[in-house]
Amino acid sequence: MNTSKPEFIVAIGGSAGYLLPLFKFFDHTLIDKVSYIILRHINPDAQSHLHRILQSHSKLEVIEAADHMPVENNKVYVLPPGYYLTIKHGILHLQKRSDKINCAIDVFMESLADDFKARSIGIILSGLGKNGLKGVASIKEAGGMVLVQDPTSCEANILPLKIIDSGNFDYVLLPEEMPREILEHVANHLKKTSSGTPLKSNSA
Repeated sequence: MNTSKPEFIVAIGGSAGYLLPLFKFFDHTLIDKVSYIILRHINPDAQSHLHRILQSHSKLEVIEAADHMPVENNKVYVLPPGYYLTIKHGILHLQKRSDKINCAIDVFMESLADDFKARSIGIILSGLGKNGLKGVASIKEAGGMVLVQDPTSCEANILPLKIIDSGNFDYVLLPEEMPREILEHVANHLKKTSSGTPLKSNSA
């Protein structure tokens, strides 16, 4: 087994008011067998230095995602503005966005569910609109886990409330509570794998 490959990939989506929750999440994220993809619902012409800003909140290396980049264990990848991101066999693929409606969260989460199956985890933080609804549904259908930020802690709670209303979630938590839940989830699945019940993934 290639130890540079993550056992699980966590896709984190959000829009309005997502920065502070994102920082709180990574302030509490531990070194484990997981990699993280940050998906933002922002203007395609926006300038972003999030990968540099976030580095001060994370023990993991934070980098901007690039085309044909392999996802490595214990790294954080930030989607650059103006692109869609997908994953196939553990490799990231960027595609320039041409549509006016931003579906970046849905697009990546759907591809993650297809590639990593039950080893996919989706997180929805503070946000507006519905970008993420289809994505978390795909992750749940594939057997993965979905965490939603507690709407009472959100600056913008429309998206988290829509996810909760859809029923496609496992836990509603504060951002700082999520890393521990992920750690336990990964540990439980690895125990099942070692006992002879492997989790299937196209990236294995």
